[in-house]
Amino acid sequence: MSDDGMRRLLDYHRRRIWMANGWCLRFQVKEVALTQERPYGIKYSFTLHDMDMARLLGFDNAHGLPRRIAYDHQHKFKRTERLVPYIYHGTDELLVDFFDEVERACLADGVEFEFDDQEIELEEELDDGKEVSD
Repeated sequence: MSDDGMRRLLDYHRRRIWMANGWCLRFQVKEVALTQERPYGIKYSFTLHDMDMARLLGFDNAHGLPRRIAYDHQHKFKRTERLVPYIYHGTDELLVDFFDEVERACLADGVEFEFDDQEIELEEELDDGKEVSD
């Protein structure tokens, strides 16, 4: 992975982006040692949440898929228990794919794909931070 791509991705760590309809996107990204499960050296969790902070969809590599060695996967929109393998092609593609999926979710729910504000989460706010911690 290029240093520029890694820096761009790591800049998303702890970012929370609010949408005009009250939903928010949360990003957790950590550089990790290269392993068979994470051959590109990152551990990530990108999630979309509703106004009550219930997870609506996600992309992550925090845990393996049942009966597979693969770690990268999606949690489908409004069926987050359903895991679908995700083929990682690079840092920029990962971000584009996540935002594309968020846009599809907005269209499916009849809401605008419009961003309102963003902030950086405090460490203590990372209630599901265990997904990207060591």
